[in-house]
Amino acid sequence: MLNRLQEIAPQLSFQETTLSVDAVARFACSSWDEMAFNGGAPFDVVVIGAGMFGGYCAEKIYRFSDAINLRVLVLDAGSFLVTTHLQNLPKIDLNAAPMKRVMRNAEDPGAQNAVWGYPWHGNEDFPGLAYCVGGKSVFWGGWSPKLTSEDLGQWPADVVTYLNATYDAIRDEMAVSNSTQYLRLNPALKLPFTAAGASLGVTVDEAPLAVQGTAPEGALFSFDKYSSANLLIDAVREDVQRRWTLNDDSRRRLMLVPRAHVTRLVRTGSAVSEIQLLWNNQPKSLFAGRELSPNVRVVLALSTIETTRLALNSFPAQGMGSNLMAHLRSNTTVRIKRAVFAGLPAPASDLETGALIVRGAVDVGSGPKRQYHLQVTAAATTGTNPEKNMFAQIPDFDQLDQIKAGQSKDWIVIILRGIGEMAPDRSFTFPDDPKDAAKNWMNLAKSPDSFDVRSGTPRAWVNLVWDSPENRAVWRAMDDAAIQLAQNLAGVKPDPANPGKFLNADKIQYLWDGKWQSTPPAPSTDPYAQSNKVRDKVGSTHHESGTLWMGAAGSSVTNADGRFHHVDNAYVAGPALFPQMGSANPSLTATALARKTATEVVKQFTVAPSTTFKSLFNGTLAGWQMAGSGGFNIFGNVLESFGGIGLLWYTREEFENFILRLEWRASSPTDNSGVFIGFPSLNSSDPANDWQLAVDRGYEVQIDDTGFNPDTQQFNDPLHQTGAIYTFAASSRIASKPVGQWNLYEIEASSTNIKVTLNGELVTDFVTDGSRPKRGHIGLQNHHGGSAVQFRNIQIRSL
Repeated sequence: MLNRLQEIAPQLSFQETTLSVDAVARFACSSWDEMAFNGGAPFDVVVIGAGMFGGYCAEKIYRFSDAINLRVLVLDAGSFLVTTHLQNLPKIDLNAAPMKRVMRNAEDPGAQNAVWGYPWHGNEDFPGLAYCVGGKSVFWGGWSPKLTSEDLGQWPADVVTYLNATYDAIRDEMAVSNSTQYLRLNPALKLPFTAAGASLGVTVDEAPLAVQGTAPEGALFSFDKYSSANLLIDAVREDVQRRWTLNDDSRRRLMLVPRAHVTRLVRTGSAVSEIQLLWNNQPKSLFAGRELSPNVRVVLALSTIETTRLALNSFPAQGMGSNLMAHLRSNTTVRIKRAVFAGLPAPASDLETGALIVRGAVDVGSGPKRQYHLQVTAAATTGTNPEKNMFAQIPDFDQLDQIKAGQSKDWIVIILRGIGEMAPDRSFTFPDDPKDAAKNWMNLAKSPDSFDVRSGTPRAWVNLVWDSPENRAVWRAMDDAAIQLAQNLAGVKPDPANPGKFLNADKIQYLWDGKWQSTPPAPSTDPYAQSNKVRDKVGSTHHESGTLWMGAAGSSVTNADGRFHHVDNAYVAGPALFPQMGSANPSLTATALARKTATEVVKQFTVAPSTTFKSLFNGTLAGWQMAGSGGFNIFGNVLESFGGIGLLWYTREEFENFILRLEWRASSPTDNSGVFIGFPSLNSSDPANDWQLAVDRGYEVQIDDTGFNPDTQQFNDPLHQTGAIYTFAASSRIASKPVGQWNLYEIEASSTNIKVTLNGELVTDFVTDGSRPKRGHIGLQNHHGGSAVQFRNIQIRSL
């Protein structure tokens, strides 16, 4: 068994191979026993999947719920691989798995390229999934376009409003906003591309790349190409560092458990009550009311296909698996004479790379126009791949100088990667209904040779069909636009003096059939005729989406917050929610939706202010947590302090403008305690002394009839006696009853005053000066050994 996840200490051990010490994974991940038997409160939220959207959603739930202390568990079927995007690392060369069509278990080659696998079966070639923390976010290309108004035409109106209001913030967070500042070719490319596209009806803009071009603030170090693994690992480490000197996993709020493959979610009524999984191939279960809170929320954040498979295997419903969408994709590669682009120095003085996005639309004869875009990348390279140096880490100046010196003096190589929209097919059928093989859908595989041999559960079957007149029209128009745009750039046009000849034809060459050629690749009626190597197979993009689309109940699978219509506590994060895909890479939009879902999940646990009194203690410490030393014993409906110094604080709510009513009694004339109000979550404090934040940021209503001032060593100090706002406002008199009798405190806190009424007498009326927060938690102090102050009937209401 590995030691507890904590800061470096001399006794901490790591897993080792003959080549490495696995310190990073040990600091980011927890074992099953650390998670299940840490003695803490049950987990409030479980996020299934630590990939692009699961990692992001989990991190946001953790941070958004800091004020109410939610515990978040992240389960991922994969292992820990790297902390960041692979292109932020020096030439690791871990790549996606090769494309493969797997139709039954016997065709599955197993793990590829360290962490890639083929979890589903289907009629198309797919590269599968990356089974690792961060998932595809450590491999992805980084293109992050917004969805246009046309792309969002079939989305719920309130979701469209949310996306349009949120896109810019997500773009900033993913570093899309300033990414192209490092692309030296862009100033010379954008104007000629815009002019070349004018006759084609397309628009040209800076490439929306999730790559940090410059740090947005002086304190923020550039994190290069975006991966949500960074965010999740940072949040896990922050959570650990808040508590490590306490050596207490029970206080941790965020835990990441790898190699935890969830197989089924079990419902009781309309809510998930059990999570069944394999951890390191060992069957395990998590139960609501045990490891999970009774009102747990579960977020399915696997890939589109695997999230839908888990939903179908757990709580199948009408519509699930329909509306499957992917993208039509082509790659047109040309090189154009350098002299065509005005303003470029000759020879190149900088590392010349560039990227633009070109958007267009196609009228397919029925329904709305289909959208497409061209992801344009360019470089002064002597090779054929202009992306090679665009994202790669180049750590050495001598290497940089060598690359610059080797740039082409004559040509700019350009790839125009076309991404075309597939139309949605939202046939609202039941999973067991017959399926149309000519349409796109997914379902559970029925054949026994398609079952997962480890769990005995069926894999997904994916039916992805490109061949329709509309899809052919989109693909043809998109490829034609790429060729025409490139020719317009080079100035190629008919020679009026020589019919059939073209002017400037020598200024452009086309890459196909493995070599540079003077004529463009011939149009193909079959996108899979690979003689010219232009078109990609439709399963190649990792862009599957739509199978659990959001919308109105009765015509969709999930609501506008990503919650299943028929399951009260289960949500989806990821592109499976898309009603319509457009042509954009789904990452930006799916990340925005993951943030929306995270906000909604936290909202479900956020208690609305109540104008009637409600009890905060009902005989258990559910919702309460200790900070510091000592603690409280429970005797029926009574809390009694022991040891200290510490604070028992109510974690689930912050309060503003309230009346707090409670009874207390002392067992000795020298007993000391207090009621704290208005302090922030103690998780943000110095972890070695975490009760102190309540002193520094909140207010203490004192309980000490001796009025002892620890600074002067004097007794009977009105600023330190019962009823005082400790050190801020003196109490007018001691109105407490004799030792052993119950006293009633009524503490009224407003935006301007704190009033303390003891046994019906107003003893303190303090006008606050605004130097401390008006909103915060409440807590009960345990002061020192031998002091046994009791509390009961703790109630609160909002003003």
